[in-house]
Amino acid sequence: MFDGRAFRTWTHVIAGACVLSVLFLGIMVMAEEVIGDGARVTQAGLTMSAAAFLGYIGVAWLIRLDEARSP
Repeated sequence: MFDGRAFRTWTHVIAGACVLSVLFLGIMVMAEEVIGDGARVTQAGLTMSAAAFLGYIGVAWLIRLDEARSP
């Protein structure tokens, strides 16, 4: 479907994971504003942000592993 160009260097992988993590945290803070008492960082927001970061790193690792195995 796509090649692994975005995952060739760990610098790009870490930068992408950080951006995705911040986006998830922003969404959680906005959801807290609508649902909760006000816009604030909660434990749920930090958990979702950490899960997004680790998920991105995991997927990048799998793609890099697949790229290394294929000729």
